[in-house]
Amino acid sequence: MDPTLTGSMSTGARVIAVRNDLAKLQLTSPVCTSKGEKIALSRRVEKHWRLIGWGQIQAGITLEVPPAPILS
Repeated sequence: MDPTLTGSMSTGARVIAVRNDLAKLQLTSPVCTSKGEKIALSRRVEKHWRLIGWGQIQAGITLEVPPAPILS
């Protein structure tokens, strides 16, 4: 599992499909991002993180976030 950086957030990702110059990734946790935003792909090599590539967000799924409970 390779970490994916979007803005200042980091999460793990699995490569689901690859076609030509496109890759479909499944993130391990949701991130807040926009279409067109650039991401960095890293991999751990001998106890050090190495940049292995970059890309741009093409599409995604919007999640419904329930409202936070009111604390009294």
